[in-house]
Amino acid sequence: MEDKHFKEVTVMTRQVGKMLVITSIVRAAEFILNEWPGEHTEILDIAKHALLECFEGRMSPGVARMAFIEAAKEADIYIEAAGRPPSTGRLERWGKRKPRRRV
Repeated sequence: MEDKHFKEVTVMTRQVGKMLVITSIVRAAEFILNEWPGEHTEILDIAKHALLECFEGRMSPGVARMAFIEAAKEADIYIEAAGRPPSTGRLERWGKRKPRRRV
């Protein structure tokens, strides 16, 4: 069976100020088993079960990701992803200018 990937989830680790980005069910499971800083609760057990079901192909990676996020929120280690700023309706050129012609 292969590792299944999902949209990144950022969590705090046991080391103060250190964050970790998790993008796969295998890495999420490793984090829960080896590095989980909070207590083991019912929501964490549900997340473990969801990751196992996803690995075995009986659940989508998106659903397993949401279960992992809920457990991380309960443990107060989830970091919200910064959203994109609202569009101004104007295209940014990012410093790309046409070279001036010399006469």
